[in-house]
Amino acid sequence: MKKEYVTELIANIVKDKPTAEMIVERLMEEDLLNLGYGNSDIDAVVLKFSETFGTTKTTKYDRFAAKRLTEKYGRDSIVGIIQLLGERKDEKFSPVVGNISQLEQKIVSVMNFLRKSMDNQDLDI
Repeated sequence: MKKEYVTELIANIVKDKPTAEMIVERLMEEDLLNLGYGNSDIDAVVLKFSETFGTTKTTKYDRFAAKRLTEKYGRDSIVGIIQLLGERKDEKFSPVVGNISQLEQKIVSVMNFLRKSMDNQDLDI
């Protein structure tokens, strides 16, 4: 709904709907336009978690957990942790995380696991 509305607004200015759609897509790719639920940091964490682990259900508690994680560690760090955990989810002793709330609860064990699996390299968090 929001995307179509913004596209129509831009189409009124540029007088071409395909161009307006390209502009909206580009603005979203550059993270200059957020058409999610409000906070782009939370939306980025939720989207990355959904892409990595294939979950489609996100509760309000997951969004609250994503907010707390991004406030404490930063958006890029949490997105990186999700990516690294997704790459190593089939390894032995990998923490099982089913949603973002569980990630928040297990963040210490997740970071310890990632440090050990990366041969004690520093996680830049």
